[in-house]
Amino acid sequence: MIPRLADVPQIVLDARAVVFDKDGTLLDLDTRWVAFFTGLVDAALDTLGALSVRGEVLAALGVGSRSLVPHGIAAAGTGSDVRSVIITTLRGAGHDRYRAEAAVAAAYDSAPMGRLSALGDPARVFRALRDSGRRIGVATADDRARTLTDLEGLGLTGLVDAVNCGDDPVMKPDARALTDMAALWEIEVTSIVMVGDSRHDLATARAAGAPFILVGDGGGSGGEARIDTVDEIASVLASDATRE
Repeated sequence: MIPRLADVPQIVLDARAVVFDKDGTLLDLDTRWVAFFTGLVDAALDTLGALSVRGEVLAALGVGSRSLVPHGIAAAGTGSDVRSVIITTLRGAGHDRYRAEAAVAAAYDSAPMGRLSALGDPARVFRALRDSGRRIGVATADDRARTLTDLEGLGLTGLVDAVNCGDDPVMKPDARALTDMAALWEIEVTSIVMVGDSRHDLATARAAGAPFILVGDGGGSGGEARIDTVDEIASVLASDATRE
């Protein structure tokens, strides 16, 4: 069983930097993304007259009516992964590749996002980390433009030292998502803690040799510690400051 962070606080206290996943860690995954993926699929299929395969496409992406399938393409994949799955499914149903690519690209750029809903109080956590002298990073499968918009909406702009995104040349779960940040900050990657909710996040930490804190139950994912929300990181820092 993965211990609670409160029982192994040194994981954070010994860290020189903390890198967070975004969706499912800093903000509610389902509230933000179910509307987007449903709108994306509906718009693309409507353009192609292919609404008969709607259920098949949503299932391939791992999109339910109210939530995303944990670790599915929609929950953990990049924008490129999502577009590829939709196009592959459409081609399997007999639709022209180039028309499908054009319809999906147009729908991807115009589909509305769901509501931005923070999990806990990430801004308070980031300020506590910054005040304690620790570096802060975000590593996400989402595109950079939307990531920066979300960080601004969460009040985190100016608190983040580095961002790695799904449309960067190197991305999770490649170890370089973390090792590049370590090089930028001139610290050992083992002094970075990765915080996330998925197997992709765990795989990133393991590839880099960094400790991992799991948010939620993770569907069986491992880690050195577990938290319900990132607020528990601020609590560890506050308890340490009180002891001092």
